[in-house]
Parts: sequence; structure tokens; C-alpha cells
Amino acid sequence: MPTLAPHPHPPRLWPESFGVDAERYDRVRPRYPDALIRTVVEAGPGNHILDVGCGTGIVSRQLQAAGCDVLGVDVDERMAEFARRTGVEVEVSPFESWDPDGRTFDAVVAGMTWHWIDPVAGAVKAAEVLEPGGRLTVFWNVFQPPSELAKAFAAVYREVLPDRPAYHRVSASPLDAYLAFLGKAADGMRESGAFGEPERW
Repeated sequence: MPTLAPHPHPPRLWPESFGVDAERYDRVRPRYPDALIRTVVEAGPGNHILDVGCGTGIVSRQLQAAGCDVLGVDVDERMAEFARRTGVEVEVSPFESWDPDGRTFDAVVAGMTWHWIDPVAGAVKAAEVLEPGGRLTVFWNVFQPPSELAKAFAAVYREVLPDRPAYHRVSASPLDAYLAFLGKAADGMRESGAFGEPERW
């Protein structure tokens, strides 16, 4: 398993930049497989779910369509406003300092967002708001562009993100790039002392 880096998550400036064009973000981000949504819903003790880093509400809307009652939390008011217009209730705050005001949930989920959350503080906060038997479930879509497109992306990243060498290489297996996210999330859950051994689905 990878060890936690001195800075366990990227600067807040990055996730807060997505709201510049929330409509485009919502239009182009991929949705999640129905089987994943069903697994998340069926794994918890109930259907009251907290969506961390809900953005424009992509995961929230899929969970609502599956019969769940969802509250979103996001750092960006612009993304939250878009989500609200689509029927998602959202509160604006960094998750680590968000005030649940005594509310609890059957599941805490984070789709494509847990890497923006401090993995230990986030796990502690999730444990505080989960009902007994509730689950923290974090997941990512793994993108696998054609090799020529992947090479073009890597060239652009080298130019615009010279201090992020992890983005500069073309991986033979795109999943490799996400294993670091999975490892940091699992390590944060372990270090928090609030969860049993993380399961990888």
C-alpha cells in the first residue's frame, strides 16, 4: 500500500475551479454504472445518504433515482447552485469542517472526490455522522483513452502542470493511476481508527 504523502490531498484551489462552468462540468462528466449505485444502496442499513463533494449532483441524482434521500456537501457555491436547480439539497462547506448539526446518515459516499478530502480527517468526520452499520464508500471512474489521445494528454500536462510528474506519463493500465487514490483512502480509514479493515469492491 502507498504511504501517505506529506500533503495528503491537492490544494483546495483545484476542486474550487470546477465551478467556473458548472453546466459544462455536469454535461461532460461520466455517470456511474447502475450496478455500482445498486451496490452502494444495498450495502447500507437504509437510504439516507450524504454525498461528499457532490459538485453538480451527478451521484446524488443517481442515488435519488434509486430511491434514496440525499444531502450533498460541496466547497463550491456555483456547483452547489447547479445541483440545487436539479433537485439536490446541498450545503456549502469543506467536508472536514462541515457542521452536521446532529444529523446522521446510513451511508457517506464520494464519487470522484475523496482525493480532495484529507483522508484521515475525512474518515473521522464520516464516522461521526454514520448510523450504526453505515458505510463510507468512495469510488472513482477510471478513464482509458486511446493511446494516442493519452499521449496527447500527457504532453499537455507536462506543459501546464510541470510540478505534477504523475500526470506526465502514459500508463499501460489507467487503473494504476487510481491505485494511489485507493491506497490513500484506505490508509486514512485505518489511521482514523474509526473503521474496520477497508474492503475493495
